[in-house]
Amino acid sequence: MSRVRVQIMNQFERKSHEYKVIKRYWKLIQQDSRKLSHKRFYRPTFRMHLTNKEILDKLLSYSEDLKHHYNLYQLLLFHFQNKDPEKFFGLIEDNLKKIHTLFQTVFKTFLKDKEKIVNALHYLILTPNWKRPIISSNLSSAMPLVFGTLKTSKNGFLSP
Repeated sequence: MSRVRVQIMNQFERKSHEYKVIKRYWKLIQQDSRKLSHKRFYRPTFRMHLTNKEILDKLLSYSEDLKHHYNLYQLLLFHFQNKDPEKFFGLIEDNLKKIHTLFQTVFKTFLKDKEKIVNALHYLILTPNWKRPIISSNLSSAMPLVFGTLKTSKNGFLSP
């Protein structure tokens, strides 16, 4: 999505408001639309108080291409997170010819590895604690190194 955004952004002049806004708020385009913040903040680029959703609507109003690719990206993200491979690959096959060439490359790779992706979606069961054992084991092995380094550094700086 970021490469498509850059391609669309480069259609505008570098000093234009649209170019600067799309460049500044690139994270909103890649973020899951269901997780956008609804808090209003003052945005100096727009000189008004806006939510992230309102900023995103303004961004998407600058280009129909960007809007189309964003909506497709959000649908794919939704079906992937809900582990629905039929709808995920159905969307890819329906939109393969209608999208930017950068997206086509990604879609063709997805279709090439369809079996692997379907198996991953089918067998992968994510629980809230799935990362904890990995993190704690890595952390426990790294702790002596970190504290040893800090101890040596302190001794090195504190010794006369």
